[in-house]
Amino acid sequence: MNFASNQGVNPSIFRVNLHTFAPSHPLGVKPSGNALMADCLKKLENQRQRQLGKFGVFPENVLTHLLSFIDNPRDLLSLGHTSRVFYAYTYNEELWRRLYIEEFVSLEENTAEASTQISPFASSKWRGSWRKTVLKVDQEALVKVNDLVFSDHLYRPYQCSQIDFEHLFRKVIEFQVSLKDLGPSWSPTFGVQRLDEMKLTLDEFEKHFIDIPFILQNHSNPKRWPEWSLETLVEGFGSVKFRQEAVKWSLSFYADYFKQNCDESPLYLFDCSSRAIKTLKQEYEAPIIFQNDLFKVFENADTQCRPDHRWLIAGPQGSGSTFHKDPNYTSAWNTVLTGKKLWIMFPPDVKPPGISTDEEEDEVTSPVGVAEWILSGFYNDALTLAQDGKCRIAVTFPGDCIYVPSGWWHSVINLTDSVALTENFVPAPTLPKILLFLKSKRKQLSGFHLHDIMLAATKFLEKRGIFGNQESEDNFMKLENFLSTEMADAIDNRDCGLSEAASELPIFEFFVELLRSSKFEPMLEDALKKMKALESEEAKKRHKQVKVSDRWTSLAADSNNGFSFSLSLE
Repeated sequence: MNFASNQGVNPSIFRVNLHTFAPSHPLGVKPSGNALMADCLKKLENQRQRQLGKFGVFPENVLTHLLSFIDNPRDLLSLGHTSRVFYAYTYNEELWRRLYIEEFVSLEENTAEASTQISPFASSKWRGSWRKTVLKVDQEALVKVNDLVFSDHLYRPYQCSQIDFEHLFRKVIEFQVSLKDLGPSWSPTFGVQRLDEMKLTLDEFEKHFIDIPFILQNHSNPKRWPEWSLETLVEGFGSVKFRQEAVKWSLSFYADYFKQNCDESPLYLFDCSSRAIKTLKQEYEAPIIFQNDLFKVFENADTQCRPDHRWLIAGPQGSGSTFHKDPNYTSAWNTVLTGKKLWIMFPPDVKPPGISTDEEEDEVTSPVGVAEWILSGFYNDALTLAQDGKCRIAVTFPGDCIYVPSGWWHSVINLTDSVALTENFVPAPTLPKILLFLKSKRKQLSGFHLHDIMLAATKFLEKRGIFGNQESEDNFMKLENFLSTEMADAIDNRDCGLSEAASELPIFEFFVELLRSSKFEPMLEDALKKMKALESEEAKKRHKQVKVSDRWTSLAADSNNGFSFSLSLE
């Protein structure tokens, strides 16, 4: 099919077949449904019960929960040697991953020197799996459990770890390649618009594209972005430690993990503070339309307290991020340097399939990882929403720079091994919304570092002589009150999102006064008025959601109907 000639393509043709991918488990574990087709089912169940001994009385969910309490690798190994069924359950990679990470975190908390090599269970080499790494073995004989263990709990993670994402999404990739080859293009029913970086002006961006995703291309400059791969980064920064979610490994160690692991959700490298990113940031420049960034007021000579906003990202095929909105209601751009990424995006008011949140979106609940989300059928549900214009799906290739508007839900899947750059920023038109977020969602703030904020606020206050107006005076008072509290004396420089002090941090007030004393001051008053209007609209929405009971009102109002209640101190 010539996708390029059919811009009005139906998203349903990109559905994935969820029933054709069923690899053989290395131990012979099979999905639970297969047990219904097994001969002598009762005999197999009795055999399983005998192999588990007294643990056989427990249902699988209780058994696996009990195994999670084992905190010694040798105990876990010994239990696995008691029977074939126990071997299958203790072979589960998640158990060994948990052991390693918990030990790593414990050692890291008690290690003073950041340069010290941390080796959980004295294991300093990645050996292809968490189990082998913890046990320090390169090879081991596998105990087969053919026609004995039928378990989705054991089979599903292995199934997810074996997905060839590039093959699974080959139709989407083919379609996206056709759009990329066309240059600036747009599929009205599917995908994300592609624009020429050299032709899109700041005025056009802020007037017409501020609230919709798009991809910048730059065909006129093939060297627009640095050609970094994991191999070239290892050559320059192999001994440098990078953060990979819960662990912090040298890049050479992570490269070994990157090339061979058995994880359902492989560790993803997100680095914003290493020596490497401080060096590499000199080798590229953000697109011009994204440089008019209001959060720059946090990084002038006196206020070096900008929240984390620049990341080097690397991950193997199958790694990625589950659905989220970018921190602090910022917008973002993301450029692929190596590999291919699948983007699934929803507007702020459309909750992605399979995702649940509380009313304030403080807590987001989703399946374990991106593979589980796909195999559970939620990706196909997203395609249905795409038919109604409620979802955007795209693939970015090397040199593609995608824009993610503030507040948009998005999940990103590495279809191949990839390296990318991303930055968060605040475009001028989004100022009213980000002001409202900083004011009303203080518990959701992240990336600001407490000690940096306090030091910057102290310097800022010292240079301010006369208050400009009552609002400024109130803001300064809040800053001064926070700085004078006993809590402030004990604050370290951790991310405010990890501290109880976040809800007290006067970021909103500080941001307003920084804007007031910067080149962005002319737009501030109008933005504050719009913020108050948005605040009023949200208050009305919350009020409408509270349903008043007519019956209760009637009973409470009628003093003659005998209806009453009272409280007694006794």
